Amino acid sequence: MKPLIPTLLFLTCTIASIAQQKSSSILMMTGKVLDGVVTGEDSSFIYYDYEKKSGKVKSKKLDWERVFAFTDEAGVEKLVYIGDSTIGNHFTESEMRAYIRGEQDAWNGYKSNWTVWTGVPITGGLGFLLSSSPLVFVVSFAYMVVASMPKYKMTPGSISNASDLKNPAYILGYERTARSKRLFKSLASGVAGAAIGVAIGQLTE
Repeated sequence: MKPLIPTLLFLTCTIASIAQQKSSSILMMTGKVLDGVVTGEDSSFIYYDYEKKSGKVKSKKLDWERVFAFTDEAGVEKLVYIGDSTIGNHFTESEMRAYIRGEQDAWNGYKSNWTVWTGVPITGGLGFLLSSSPLVFVVSFAYMVVASMPKYKMTPGSISNASDLKNPAYILGYERTARSKRLFKSLASGVAGAAIGVAIGQLTE
């Protein structure tokens, strides 16, 4: 039985080490979470290491204003954000946390797939009709502008905490990310549709 003791100790240490590595993360102002261990700071940047899929550790840096907080290997959070309107940070810490929760919920749950379903056929048709005209290059951007106009509705299933719906900061964060996702999808579907339409138009000439 004695030989098992060193093995058990080794496994325990390994599991603890893995758990600590997983707890190390960086929470961005956009709501995204980066896996990485912060290794240093200066007046301009936060330096961190992250492990690539290959197992190789790479060092990178981030501007201070892009980071809200980071968690060290012991699982202790260090707040980076400072609520100060003189530097453009108009939210308090609690308001910014709510804003980030809104961003995260929108990243995880807001789809706006209708921009693709309507965008591809509409811009495809316009691309076909304008295949010989310089105006065809405006089609995808025009569709993006039009698609951005409808009101942004929160997807019920994407809201992690219903009480956040009473928080203006949360709503602003959700809408900001929802807008970004919709603009990207509408532009991508507009470009794809217009390209398909132009290709068909060229083939039928």
